[in-house]
Amino acid sequence: MQHMVEATGRTLIDQLIEYLARPDVVERMKPWQTACDGLLRAFSGFCEQTVAVILRAAESPPSAGYEPFLVERNLNPVLARMISRLLVRRGRRRANERIRLPVVVGAIRFLGKPGRGRRAIHRKAEVLLAASEETSIIETIFDDANLRESEFIGLLKSVVEGGEVAWQRITEIAALVVPHLPSPRGRRITAASATHEFLLEELISVTGSQGYTWDPYREDFADHLTQATRREFACPRFSPQSAHRRLSRWRAAIDRLPREA
Repeated sequence: MQHMVEATGRTLIDQLIEYLARPDVVERMKPWQTACDGLLRAFSGFCEQTVAVILRAAESPPSAGYEPFLVERNLNPVLARMISRLLVRRGRRRANERIRLPVVVGAIRFLGKPGRGRRAIHRKAEVLLAASEETSIIETIFDDANLRESEFIGLLKSVVEGGEVAWQRITEIAALVVPHLPSPRGRRITAASATHEFLLEELISVTGSQGYTWDPYREDFADHLTQATRREFACPRFSPQSAHRRLSRWRAAIDRLPREA
């Protein structure tokens, strides 16, 4: 195992493929299928970044909280370290998106009204392009509106680069999106809380945790997942309650959706 941790580049990938192909490992990894699918969905479109995280994980120091938590649940230590890095990266990205959401929503609303000046459109285009490159906010918004963001992003790039621009088309697309914009209100989400929520959502088959344990004697949360998040983010007073509330609201909303016949 030490050799695997010290290996880098193609050697690490080769050894991981070999390891994952072993029959005993295949059987043991079955409960992790849902979790891995969730991670891949969360990082779709960021393959180069994900590969970089995987390669860095081989040389990185151990994860303080999630890696031992996952190893205790029979995940290979190298994979546990990689998944821990991806989890934290995903949580920080989610927290960053929540902070930037009001600015993105405001910019789209602004562009959805006709008669805007070109300088003002240029400024909003820069804001939205940065959000598109650094977060998945715009992709999510357009998905919710059942629209493709590629044309809109292409027009915004033309604005910033000083090329030919169909100004009216920018307004038309933004106006179509406006009714589907999420509310920018709400409390800020920390990276720890966002990561914890994702763990509850995607790793439930492995962690076995659907709630949290309150110890009345210690007057604190005593469940292993909360303790792992606290160690990972060096946040000894982290509370899992906000993550659970958001996940419960999301599940309730899914349950209210009409079922296909």
